[in-house]
Amino acid sequence: MPEYFINRGTEENTNDNRKLEDIIQEVGIDDKLVITLEGTDADRSSYIFDFLEKNGFEVLPKGGNGNNNYQLVAKRIRN
Repeated sequence: MPEYFINRGTEENTNDNRKLEDIIQEVGIDDKLVITLEGTDADRSSYIFDFLEKNGFEVLPKGGNGNNNYQLVAKRIRN
């Protein structure tokens, strides 16, 4: 089960969105995608959360480990 990782910037931008759209094409069933955001941007994660769910992923938020990061851990459940 491969794992894919993306670090999102502090601002929502077209390049970050395109990178996310590109990488989900590579993620297979049961593969994991981990998206890391700064903890202060956790409230902006709703776009990513919704986008992933619409594209066949189950998404779980994960708080930081004292490093001010916030992660969305997504597993593809359908194509």
